[in-house]
Amino acid sequence: MKSIVLQDGAWLISDAHYAHYRTDLYRFLSSLSPSDLPPQIILMGDIFDLLFGNAKNSIEINLEMVDLLKEISLSCEVVYLEGNHDFGLREIFDERIHVVARRDQPLMAHFDSKSIALHHGDCMQGIGYEIYTAMIRNRWINRLLNTVDTVSGGAIIAWLESYNRSKELCRYIENFEKKMKTRLKKLLVRYDFDIWVEGHYHQNIQFNDRDIGYVNLPAFACDGAFVVACASKEGIDFKQKRINNVIV
Repeated sequence: MKSIVLQDGAWLISDAHYAHYRTDLYRFLSSLSPSDLPPQIILMGDIFDLLFGNAKNSIEINLEMVDLLKEISLSCEVVYLEGNHDFGLREIFDERIHVVARRDQPLMAHFDSKSIALHHGDCMQGIGYEIYTAMIRNRWINRLLNTVDTVSGGAIIAWLESYNRSKELCRYIENFEKKMKTRLKKLLVRYDFDIWVEGHYHQNIQFNDRDIGYVNLPAFACDGAFVVACASKEGIDFKQKRINNVIV
């Protein structure tokens, strides 16, 4: 999938970090009827707190949510950008859900005359991170960890869950806008876009730097919010919506 048309009314949902101990996204989506769904849902990564396609034990604990997303894909288009907590997903979801691996991001989306780059957000973070992210996606490493987890009665998954639960998901990042403006300049050297949209950082901020737009999506895990892509006089707006249906 090299590019898509971003549809008017599309939902962009990021960083829900779904797990058996964090079920807000499941409760929201499962409450919707097919007529409540938008024409398109873009899942922007880290929808799950722990889901690896090469680790069967991580799949079993998430089957309820996996099955729900498959069901939703029967009623609207679902595009899933892999994050750093959920990857190897093509082995989990059937072809109805369009999975975009990290190596294929940003996914370029077009909305009227606007070119929009969609990325989970974990890019340009240094060689150390690149080595780490390659290792955790390695099929053989995943299989080894899955075997150890099975033999140990789920010790690996339990440890990872405990580690993830200890993280402060909703922390404020100092000087975030300034940092992202510097990063945007570097991204523009690599890619051609009018708006860069990502999650990962959980900062929920939008700004324009000269003629380039930047959107850091709200983390659904923090406040139950996502954005809706809407046509506007400027071409496109990303309007926030909370799961209690109050527009903010």
